[in-house]
Amino acid sequence: MKPSSPGIFGSLAMAAPLTLFGLVVLAGATLKETPQFWRNAGGYPVELRELVLVGFYPACAIYFFWLLFGSLAAWRMLHVFKRAGLFLLLACALNWMLLAAITTVVLWNNVENVLQGQPLHQHTP
Repeated sequence: MKPSSPGIFGSLAMAAPLTLFGLVVLAGATLKETPQFWRNAGGYPVELRELVLVGFYPACAIYFFWLLFGSLAAWRMLHVFKRAGLFLLLACALNWMLLAAITTVVLWNNVENVLQGQPLHQHTP
């Protein structure tokens, strides 16, 4: 007996929170790499700076493993529920691109610094 299909809406219910969390991590990466964010002149609350400082890398790791688990689930789901699995696999592929964007934002400044002979994590104004 074949289990009932979760359908497109079931796949959307699995993919939407993952994508929203990825967008939050991307916002954190952008703030993390913005020099004005870390200065009082930037106007950002100290609590937000502390949240990004303490929570960015754990949130990034959680996003990566959640995405890895979702991709494996989508791959298994593809063989049982064709449409729902394909939709979830497509959503995971888009989230992998989002993770690549997050990684690019985080690494870009450091690659520039290494090429220019400056120390890592230095932000030139």
